[in-house]
Amino acid sequence: MTAITAPSTGTRDGLLRFAMRLDAVLVGITGIPFVAAAGWLSSVTGVPVAVEYALGVFFLAYGVVVYWLAAVDNVRPGAIATITANALFTVGFVGAEVAGIWPLTGWGVALLLGGAAYTAVIGSVQYLGLRRLP
Repeated sequence: MTAITAPSTGTRDGLLRFAMRLDAVLVGITGIPFVAAAGWLSSVTGVPVAVEYALGVFFLAYGVVVYWLAAVDNVRPGAIATITANALFTVGFVGAEVAGIWPLTGWGVALLLGGAAYTAVIGSVQYLGLRRLP
């Protein structure tokens, strides 16, 4: 009698891969205005222009890398890195607002706390997907 094993992809990793791809697309798209309109965003949010540019470039790169990581055969290491990045950004966004390191406007506070909420939720969904892996 031969044992039949489940394929390593497609059976229990669907939620994780979907959440990673969704995160990659949403964050990557978000990077475009951060780069293209950093000056305007800075005036609206109170976040320095250099930080807006840096975040935009990071978001664009993150989108490409995480989308690629979602497609590799062994998704676990990339998923752990992505979940960790989301957790760090959650803490970082909240910490930046609480510490008052920039003279944020109301929109700036909303942007940081909204970003923290997004990264907390998407990271949680990714974590649930990771837990489903064999």
